Amino acid sequence: MSDSIKYAISVEPREELSDEQANTHTVISGEVGKSLGGSGVATVTAYDGTAAAQGYLNATVNYLEAPDGAGGEVAISTEATASYIFIKNTGYVFSSATALGVVSTRSVKVTASSGTIILSILDAGEPFTMKDDNAGLVASGIKVETVDNDGTETAGGVHNAIEYLVVD
Repeated sequence: MSDSIKYAISVEPREELSDEQANTHTVISGEVGKSLGGSGVATVTAYDGTAAAQGYLNATVNYLEAPDGAGGEVAISTEATASYIFIKNTGYVFSSATALGVVSTRSVKVTASSGTIILSILDAGEPFTMKDDNAGLVASGIKVETVDNDGTETAGGVHNAIEYLVVD
């Protein structure tokens, strides 16, 4: 059997409704009417990248420091090709490649094409994934940056820690 990554995504569209006693209740959105989701398997060649390129090595994490607006954005990896990319805003300030700092309330912007295409704005604990069994993802072109929660540039010196996995 070849190496692979099993993944699943679950989405529950929600809205708040008020009853006659002015109580609010969260329900599945009437416009959508159901939860959404899917799962799959990404075929990967091997988990043999360096800690800095892959995000993990020998069961040890290698956090990435996402600079703020004053420091610009940084590539998630040096890998020119990838079959699967996982990026997560840990919700903590970067301390070192293997240790988290204090809690951070800042978000992380994930971009492509030198920051011109916003792929996602991740709040604390939120992940982002990409998959291509043909290893056509250019991980070196995916960049992260610590931003304010509304996605605007910040220069407050807070650099979030990013958990990531990049695999061919």
